[in-house]
Amino acid sequence: MNPYLEDPDLWPGIHKTFIAGLQRLLSPQLRPDYMVRIEERVYVSDEPNVSGQRPFRIPDVLIVDEGGAAARATAIATEPQQNEDAINVELPSVELEKDRYLKIIKVSNREVVAVIELLSPSNKTGDGRQEYLSKRAEVQYSLSHLVEIDLLRSGSPMPVVGDVPGGDYRILISNARLAPDASLYVFSLRQPIPIFVMPLAEGSEGIAIDLKPVIDEVYVLGSYDRDIDYGQDPEPPLSDPDRAWIDQLLRNQGLRKPAL
Repeated sequence: MNPYLEDPDLWPGIHKTFIAGLQRLLSPQLRPDYMVRIEERVYVSDEPNVSGQRPFRIPDVLIVDEGGAAARATAIATEPQQNEDAINVELPSVELEKDRYLKIIKVSNREVVAVIELLSPSNKTGDGRQEYLSKRAEVQYSLSHLVEIDLLRSGSPMPVVGDVPGGDYRILISNARLAPDASLYVFSLRQPIPIFVMPLAEGSEGIAIDLKPVIDEVYVLGSYDRDIDYGQDPEPPLSDPDRAWIDQLLRNQGLRKPAL
């Protein structure tokens, strides 16, 4: 995994492109028995705005004038009339977090066979974590399998029961027929992303999924080589051994200047 892709400014675009790329990878292999659909989940946070600055938000509705140009809100020239009993307040800042995920649907009965999640920073911290865990529990107690992909070093890993070795990344495969038992892959920055098998409907063989080609495609499509400064260390910080390892790797690939 490229740790530079975890940059908060890059990750939203990476997440969307990854989900679409995984759909392109799986759909031809699962047809005609299954459909692979992209779904969207919206998280809402209504915490008060303590900074005094309103965050930038993309509207879901755009007002367009008759000439076809987007209409801009303009301030009224005169002061509005206000009742003397009214006091000035500010609406809480509402942040919308949109996460995309995949559903594998059996064509014959429209049953949701599996759900594939790629975690975002909002899934691993604060209110977003609790909302995600609620959605995770819904899948866990349903008849659908769950594939949970965590390619982020930041944030606390999703909870599991059992002795788990340390590592940077995780892939969880929960087979509904074997619940609550699940398979967990834990791997480090220096290890290849493991190929895993996603279960399908009962009586069908699972499908092997290799995420590395999807990530490589995301990197090329987004031209992230033009946007990443490999002269700087990634965030969150690496351990000293990993920092030395990636420094040498980048120098060998010509992405970082040799030490003077």
